[in-house]
Amino acid sequence: MQPTIFDRLIKALEKSSLLTDWERGFIESLQEQFNKRGLLSARQIEIFERIETQKLSETAQDTKKAWDDNYDEEKRRIALICAEYYLSAGYFTNLADSVVNDPGFIPSEKAWKKMCENKYAKKVIAEHDAEPKYLIGSVVAFRSTADWSHRQKSGGMPCIVISSGGPIKNAAKGTKPYTVLPYGATQVIECEERHIKKCKNPKKAKKVVDTSIPF
Repeated sequence: MQPTIFDRLIKALEKSSLLTDWERGFIESLQEQFNKRGLLSARQIEIFERIETQKLSETAQDTKKAWDDNYDEEKRRIALICAEYYLSAGYFTNLADSVVNDPGFIPSEKAWKKMCENKYAKKVIAEHDAEPKYLIGSVVAFRSTADWSHRQKSGGMPCIVISSGGPIKNAAKGTKPYTVLPYGATQVIECEERHIKKCKNPKKAKKVVDTSIPF
């Protein structure tokens, strides 16, 4: 005997760990409607059957297991890089939050590719993995195109690079984060690589300001 639509709904919810929150909620709503009215619309059944095929069939489960088994440290590293960017950018927020805050979370293959293989993600990954242009201890200055607040805080003085690297917040070239400390200042400035340049004459600046910079 073929299982009824109600039996299939129950079976689907027994495998709810394979479903997204939306899919689980959708099937729960179908079950509630069926309990009240005893029927579903053709469109509701069509969507449910698509979920069955894509998520709950033996083929789909085998595919998911293969993906989970191959979700290695490199895939997780890439997911973290992209998730931190998207939490800042305001996209993929639920997925990104799970990646960042749940060490055991494995996104679906479709979700991972959607978040980590688009053109913006590729720029973010490339920028994150690029070697820093300015090493720790380098003397730099803010470009004229840097944020006005950065130039104001620096007082026009050269800066020492304190650190580089960290979450990328913009999908563009030169967005690797830096922490710099202006000569004579006590507060560091957080900026991006594109905002700074090599200081041409740091010795001249040192004659103007006494700098004993602790590292």
